[in-house]
Amino acid sequence: MTSTIVFWGVCLVIVLLPLPFGAVDEWAVFGFEAATFVLFVLHLVGVGRADESEKRAGAAGRYFFPSWLRLLSVLALGVAVLQLVPLPLSILKAISPRAAVVWSGVSPGAEGAVAAGGGWATISLVPNFTLYELVRYVFYFLFGYLVFKHVSTRKHVKVFVFLLFAAGCFQSFYGLAEFFGGTQRIFGFRREAYLDSVTGTFINRNHFAGFLEMIFPISVGYLLARANFFAMKRGGSFRKKVLWFSQERLQQTLIFGIVPVLVGMGIFFSRSRTGIFVFFASLFLIFVALSGAGGRRPGRAEEGARGAGRRHGRVIRTVMLVVVFAVILIGIKPVIERFSFASLAHEVRPVYFKNTVEIIKDFPIVGTGLGTYFYAYPMYEKKYSGDLLEHAHNDYLELLAEGGIVLGGLLIVVAFGALGVLFVRWTRRNDHFVRGVALGCLVGIAAILIHSLTDFNLHITANAVLFVTLYALAARVVGMEATMNRKNIQKKG
Repeated sequence: MTSTIVFWGVCLVIVLLPLPFGAVDEWAVFGFEAATFVLFVLHLVGVGRADESEKRAGAAGRYFFPSWLRLLSVLALGVAVLQLVPLPLSILKAISPRAAVVWSGVSPGAEGAVAAGGGWATISLVPNFTLYELVRYVFYFLFGYLVFKHVSTRKHVKVFVFLLFAAGCFQSFYGLAEFFGGTQRIFGFRREAYLDSVTGTFINRNHFAGFLEMIFPISVGYLLARANFFAMKRGGSFRKKVLWFSQERLQQTLIFGIVPVLVGMGIFFSRSRTGIFVFFASLFLIFVALSGAGGRRPGRAEEGARGAGRRHGRVIRTVMLVVVFAVILIGIKPVIERFSFASLAHEVRPVYFKNTVEIIKDFPIVGTGLGTYFYAYPMYEKKYSGDLLEHAHNDYLELLAEGGIVLGGLLIVVAFGALGVLFVRWTRRNDHFVRGVALGCLVGIAAILIHSLTDFNLHITANAVLFVTLYALAARVVGMEATMNRKNIQKKG
């Protein structure tokens, strides 16, 4: 009973979280953290009451990721906590000389506030900001942990994926309706920015596109899985192929083709340049994965593998062409204008990147502290733009600026390392459902990692939670097939 409550609670959070402007306001962040805390407490209560079979399943999934990846995660947490620990000024100078200088200049006097505090200071330039950011990181992890633990059966996975589709379709449809309807509102609030773009319930078109980018590959993967493209027999006559696709189950599956088309249209009309690029990149990654390591199964002939790759390619091309045709039919001119020379000439991100690199040079080892970019950037701004820059528009540079090579590097390695581990384990799975859903999750993760080169999607709560959720869901789905195989072997034995 407790597990069921946690499962539906997790589902409710993932669906509702994007609605309040992508959960960027403090009250929305607090609501997410409070809900996650309550669900985690219920999880702990349920663990004590779980039967032996559930406990064994939990123990099997506890060490899904290799020890080196778990060790790096613990080290990253330790460095983040170290940023909050007051250190003697002499030690701080050795670790982060620039931080010592900044702390010394907080107020007039030789040592300023540092001297007044007995010569102690933290690595973080603003400890309160760092504590706030660290708490968010912890709750992201806890939510992902709950997804991994309670989206535990094939039925649960299907329900959870359907809810993701519902969230993506709603965002896209609502955004398109508001935009083309001319109301330009978000639940009654009149939009003041990005009036030339579809944003759903998000404020920023890039964050809206980032949210859809993570759902789009799952919709394509599920479409392939639902239609049994992974399991369709190679070879056969034209008549057999016609009979295969004429099955009622496959006809019903065509309904799921609406999801990637609607979500893809939302990405295009967001007019996010990187979002549109990632749309095509996601389809390309799916095709490459299925045609390469993921397209072969043990014992399958090379010719058969190529045939499967061609079938997958036709489905992927069909989805792409339908989306592009729909966009052209509605009006592609506003989308093309985003790629014009005039639009590109006004791009200011290179300036942000250059200044952020300067921050990294001055705080190379341990950074300025998580969440302190807003405080550190003005010291490196050569020309005031009229606005205070909160983020670097590049999650990697911002992470390296705030965490240095140590913390920033560890988190980047963990993100890509976990993705690599999941992909390797995905290549060993044969179940069409597992292959489709897991591949969609992995490509969704890759999509937002690509978009993070030009935006700060992972600093938007709704997108960060979905990002962590895809890791947890992929791990659960990939591991689910391994568990089923072990059970089958035991039955045969």
